[in-house]
Amino acid sequence: MSTSNFITANDFYGKKVLVRADLNVPIQNGVVQDISRVKNLKETISFLRKGHAKIILMSHLGKTNQKNDEQSLRLVINALSKEYKCNVVFIDDCLSQNADEIINKSSFDDLILLENLRFYKEEEMCDTVFAGKLAHLADFYINEAFSVSHRKHASVYEVPKFLPHALGLAFVKEISIIDYFLNNAKSPKMSIVGGAKLSTKVKLLKNLVKKVDKLALGGGIAGAFLAFQGNTILSISAQKEFEKDVIEIIGNAKEYGCELIFPEDFCALISEDKENSIITSDDVNASIFDIGPKSVEIFIKHIRESSTVLWNGPVGLFEKPPFDYGTRMIGEEIGRLTREGKLMSIVGGGDTAHAMNKFNIAKDLTYQSTSGGAFLTYLECSKLPGMSSMKDALILKE
Repeated sequence: MSTSNFITANDFYGKKVLVRADLNVPIQNGVVQDISRVKNLKETISFLRKGHAKIILMSHLGKTNQKNDEQSLRLVINALSKEYKCNVVFIDDCLSQNADEIINKSSFDDLILLENLRFYKEEEMCDTVFAGKLAHLADFYINEAFSVSHRKHASVYEVPKFLPHALGLAFVKEISIIDYFLNNAKSPKMSIVGGAKLSTKVKLLKNLVKKVDKLALGGGIAGAFLAFQGNTILSISAQKEFEKDVIEIIGNAKEYGCELIFPEDFCALISEDKENSIITSDDVNASIFDIGPKSVEIFIKHIRESSTVLWNGPVGLFEKPPFDYGTRMIGEEIGRLTREGKLMSIVGGGDTAHAMNKFNIAKDLTYQSTSGGAFLTYLECSKLPGMSSMKDALILKE
């Protein structure tokens, strides 16, 4: 292997490379519904193929610690084979005595796929012995699973301690994009943060308010701030335990010159036997599911005034019309401005990415992350367990 900080494709000639991927894809009736995470491996797989390496993919699928057919990575074989135009060799037990033999006998043109890591309780326990057994299968380790690297699991935290290692090309691109937004992106810089619960976004808001010029809030998160300010429409979202956090965020916004933008009207279901209504004042019988048209106009006005936008969290119940209006209209405007070269746009978080794919907006964005929790965690503190164990990682270089 190369002794410099860089490692080229040629350095991998004849080597077995263990790639921690994220193949946790949505599956319905045994068929993969979204291959975004399968495609996310393309650059790294192409790099390794150029070097004539033997590629061993490992991943989790779903939340489980028991072997079952519904969460077997066998279900992803067809998607991998079709996308990468190759045979996929499946190993149903990566700890079996013949796993080495299967790998050694497989062709360098094949992709080798290990069974769901979460079928082994040792994965989530971050068990060192388990990690050592995984590492024994290969000569080199690459982490191409940014989206799970916020978790201290054996395959992302312990395995790189046993092997020379590198971050995958898509992984590096993701952290570079986020770092650029936080530290170097052109102003005015805006963030849109939505979601149902303030509790999941407190750390994020505390960091963003110091980094951006505008911060627009939607969903239950906006409700918590509005309730604190005396608007009782969304009082159900006013979580008393976070009152100090709300005060701190508002105070920091003033100190750092960040403009906080809140919805001014809402799309609500007044009762089950009536159509949705737009409300701007208190109604104890209202169930809020989206921001209203005036709020959409306000958000769009600020987006048009910005050079860079980062969006995490839908502003309403986008899965159910007509409550998809706010998320769809904001997304379409961000897509249009990006397409016309007037905006740099970054979208992350599972639900937000799902919405952009649903409305066919993803193709127009500067960058869309396939990550959820890791995207959020990295925005909060720029640290992930899956990176802390790879401080001496080599850099893949063409």
